[in-house]
Amino acid sequence: MKFKSNFKVVAPATIANLGCGLDALGLALESPGDEVFVKPSNKSGIHISSILNNKTKTSLDPNKNAAGISAQLVLDHLKSNFELDPNMGLDLSLNKKVAVGHGLGSSSASAVGGAFAVNEAFGCHLTKRELIPFIIKGEEMAEGQLRINSLIPSLLGGIILTRDHQNLDFHRLPIIKGLYIVVIYARNQILTQKQVRNNLTNKTEISNAIQQSANLGAFVQALYTSNLDLLSRTLTDHIAEKHWSSLIPFFKELKVSALNNGALGSGLAGTGSGVFALCKNSLEAEKVAKAMGEVYTSNKIRNTIIISQIDHEGVKLA
Repeated sequence: MKFKSNFKVVAPATIANLGCGLDALGLALESPGDEVFVKPSNKSGIHISSILNNKTKTSLDPNKNAAGISAQLVLDHLKSNFELDPNMGLDLSLNKKVAVGHGLGSSSASAVGGAFAVNEAFGCHLTKRELIPFIIKGEEMAEGQLRINSLIPSLLGGIILTRDHQNLDFHRLPIIKGLYIVVIYARNQILTQKQVRNNLTNKTEISNAIQQSANLGAFVQALYTSNLDLLSRTLTDHIAEKHWSSLIPFFKELKVSALNNGALGSGLAGTGSGVFALCKNSLEAEKVAKAMGEVYTSNKIRNTIIISQIDHEGVKLA
């Protein structure tokens, strides 16, 4: 089987939950994205030679890295089913442009990028959807969880509704033209999945559960009808925000500044320390980003701001 090298794969960051869709909604960002480079190795299996922007010291051990695990699973499958040399080895170089611990789906982007890169290196024998089991296993082994509402948008792009994680029952939703997403996070505030999940109670008041489900249904309706007013009314979290927001410095001030400057809605970005705002166009996104940034800079908090449209394609060659 012919091997292709000298290419770069980019797997986009994601924002999960979007207020009303805890563990159900996710969307892909046009930027940033994790980058993966592949070259042959004289040793069998997957190896990771370097990780740029590795601020959280993600392991280079391919058995402890989501990109390495998913890449190895795809390589094993290709060896078993497509007459690939059983001694074939690959070396991965990663550029972690999706920061860890800020709710941007960093581990999902790694798992998606690793699997897609190996498949690409050997002629794309598997479709994106056929890569899903390997990517899920890679992230599950690295992160100890099975949730696909960040993983699928990074793979396929767009806005994804996940009805059932175990049975891979997910659905692409329409996108209203012109939407922009702003994300801000304090650089020194890194939250792990465990920290965030431990702050979430297993008990939810019935009234909150009813409102959350009503908002999720209305969110879907708003996308299908391009109704920005309705969309804005749905972007409220009645389950997780009251438990998680205390972990994020100046969360209330960030949210208020976004809404006061025209954002359709604002809330927690995934299960990290980031805060997102959804905006109807680029001009409002710039205005919202400036206002949110001033909250942190006025309090001498070093921060990063991302302004992005929704990515339609998912992981791709670049």
